[in-house]
Amino acid sequence: MKSLSPKLYLTLLIILVYGNTLSSSFHFDDIPSILEKPWIRGWDKIPQFIFSVFQRPLVILSFNINYSISEFEVWSYHIFNICFHIIATFLVFGFVHQISFYLKDLSNKNKVDSWAFLSASIFALHPLSTQSVTYISSRSSALVTIFYLAALILFFRGYTERIREKRTGYFYFFWATILFVLGGLTKEIIVTLPAALFIFHFYFISRDSLGNWFSQNVKWFLLLFIPLLAAVGYKQIMGGGFLSASSADLSSSTWLLTQTSVVPFEYFRKFLFPFNLNLDTHFPILNDWLNPKNWFGIFALGIVITLWIRISMSIGKKGSCEIERRCAGFGMAWIFLTLSPTSSFIPLLDPVMEHRTYLPMVGFALLAVSVFSWAKGVSEKFNGRKVYYLHSGVVSILLLFSLNAMDRNKIWKDEFTLWEDAKQKSPGLVRPYNNLGEAHDKLGNYDKAIEEFQHALKINPNYFFGLSNLGNVYGKQKKYNEAIPYFQKALKIKPDYSPAHYNIARAFHLIGKKKEAAESYRKAIQFNPYFEQAFYNLAYLSMELSGFDEAIENFNKFLKMRPRHSKAHFGLGNALMMKGQLDLAMQEYRTSGALDPSFALPYMNMANIQMQTKNIPAAIENYEKALKIQPKMPSIHLSLGMIYYQFKKDIPKALGYLKESLRLNPKQPAAARLKALIADLENKQPA
Repeated sequence: MKSLSPKLYLTLLIILVYGNTLSSSFHFDDIPSILEKPWIRGWDKIPQFIFSVFQRPLVILSFNINYSISEFEVWSYHIFNICFHIIATFLVFGFVHQISFYLKDLSNKNKVDSWAFLSASIFALHPLSTQSVTYISSRSSALVTIFYLAALILFFRGYTERIREKRTGYFYFFWATILFVLGGLTKEIIVTLPAALFIFHFYFISRDSLGNWFSQNVKWFLLLFIPLLAAVGYKQIMGGGFLSASSADLSSSTWLLTQTSVVPFEYFRKFLFPFNLNLDTHFPILNDWLNPKNWFGIFALGIVITLWIRISMSIGKKGSCEIERRCAGFGMAWIFLTLSPTSSFIPLLDPVMEHRTYLPMVGFALLAVSVFSWAKGVSEKFNGRKVYYLHSGVVSILLLFSLNAMDRNKIWKDEFTLWEDAKQKSPGLVRPYNNLGEAHDKLGNYDKAIEEFQHALKINPNYFFGLSNLGNVYGKQKKYNEAIPYFQKALKIKPDYSPAHYNIARAFHLIGKKKEAAESYRKAIQFNPYFEQAFYNLAYLSMELSGFDEAIENFNKFLKMRPRHSKAHFGLGNALMMKGQLDLAMQEYRTSGALDPSFALPYMNMANIQMQTKNIPAAIENYEKALKIQPKMPSIHLSLGMIYYQFKKDIPKALGYLKESLRLNPKQPAAARLKALIADLENKQPA
C-alpha cells in the first residue's frame, strides 16, 4: 500500500492538470498524421505500416487503436496521451527508486529514496511537457520515454542479478532489448539508450573516478559504436540518407551553431522558467561562426558544460554532498544526451520544439531534486527553521507548475486559440497566420482567412503554403481566374507541392478545362500517393472524359484507403457498367447501398441494369427501394410508370406514377410526351 499511495497521488494530480484537454481539437500535424493517414482506419491496415521502420509504426498503431474506439472523436486520443504520461511518470518514480538502491551505501539516511515522488511530481506537472501530452501527434515523445526508462530499469535489474547475485539476468536483458527495439519503432531518439547505460553505470554504480572508470570501460565504448554505425548505415542506405530527417534547407554547421543558442536560451530557460510557452517559437537561424554576436549561446553552454565536468570530476572524492553531485551530474548528462539527436548537427524543420524536452525532463527533474536536497542540507546546517520555508517553496513551485500547465492546456482548445496565441508571441513568423487562416477557411470565414493568408505573404511572398491556401479560398468564392495564378506561383516555387496541384485541378475542372484538371490530379497523386481526394476526383473526372479504365483504377486505389466509402463504390459501379461488366457493377451497387441506406442511386442503377437484362420483377423491387429513400425523385416515378405501362399492363398504377413524376418536375425534357401519354392512357380507361 505504501508504494501504491504515491502513484495514486501522481495519477490524481495528472488527471486534475490534464483533465481539461479531453475535448481539445486536432491540431497542426494531427491533420496529415491522423485525419489524412489511411493507415489508421481499420485493423486490416496494420500490415501496410507495421514494418515501415521510419514511419514510427507503433505510434501509427496507437492511432489505429484510437480510431477503432472513437474514429475521429478526439476524446480517446487524449485519454491515451494522458495514460501514456501517467505510465511515464510511474517509470520516473521507479527509476529514481532504482537509483536510490545503488546509492544507499553512500548515505545512512538513504535520502535519495525519498526523492522519487518529488522527481516524478516535477516530471508530471512541469508545463513544458504540455506539448507532448496535449498535442496528440507528439505522443511519440511519451511512448519512447516509456520504452527508454523501462529498458534502463530492466537492464540494471539484470545487471544486479548478474554481478551481485551471481545469476544470469538473461530474462531482464532480453526484455530490455525488446523494449529497445520497440523504442526504435517509435522514435529515433532511442538510439541514445546505450550511452545512457554507460552514464548510469558511472554515476550510480561505479565508485571510481572519471579517469579510472573511462580507462576500464574503453573497450565497451568502442563496442557501442558498432550498433550506432549500423543504424547510421541503415538510415543512409534504406532511409533516404542520414541527414534527411526533414525538408529543412539548412547545413549541419548552421544547425549546430543555432542549437548552441537554442539549448541554453530556450530549453534550459524553459526548464527553469516555464513561461511564454509557444508552439511556433521564432528563433533566429545563426549561420556565421565568425560573428561574436552568435557566440553568446556557446559561452552560456560552455558555462553549463564546465559546471557539469567539475561536478563529474569531483565524484568519488570525500564530501558531504556525494549523492547530490552524482544525481546532478547524471541529470545534466542525461539532458545533453537526450537533446543531442535534435540539437546537434542533424537539421530539422523547426529550430525549437517544446516536445523535444519530454525525455530530457527526466534529467532535469533529478537535477532539480538534487539541488533541493543540497539547499535543504545547507538550511539544516545553519538554521533548521529555514527547511520549513524551503519545503513551502517547493510546494508553491509545484502548485505554480500545475496552474501554468492547466492554463497552457486551454490554449490547445482549438486551432483558433492555439494559432492566435502563436501569432501574438511570434508575429514575425508566417506559419501562425497561415494556420489561423486555414482555421477560418474550414468554418467558411473566407474574408478572415484571406486577411490572414495575405498577412503571411507580406512576411514571405514566396510562402507556397499561403499562396496555395489563398488561391483555394478564392476558388471557394468562385473567383477561379484569381485563384489559378496563386496555385501556379506556389507550384513554381515548389513543383512537388501536392495540395497546390489538387487545388488547381479543381479550379480547371470548374471552368471546364477537364484535360488540364486531370493532368493536375495525376501530379497531385504522383507527389502524394496517399492523396485520397485526388484519387476520388480523378476517378469521376475520368468518367466524364470517357476514360473508364482510368476511372476504375483510381476508384480501386481510393477504396483500398477508404473501403467503406459508399459513393466511391457507386462510382466504380458506374465505370464498370459503362465497360459492360454488369455483374461486377451490380456488386458495387449492392455494397454502396449497404454502406449508406440513405443513398437511393445505387438501387436505381441496379434497376436500370435489371431492365437491360429483362429481370422486370427485380427492377421493380429496386426502383421501389429507391423510392422509399427518395420519394420525390421524378425519374424513379417515371421509370416505374413506364414499367407498369409496357410490361405489366397495369394502367392505373402506371398513371399514378407518371402523374406524380410530372407533378414533381413539370418542366422535365419529356414533359410534352409524358402529358400526351397520360392523356392517352386516361382515354383508354373504362368509364
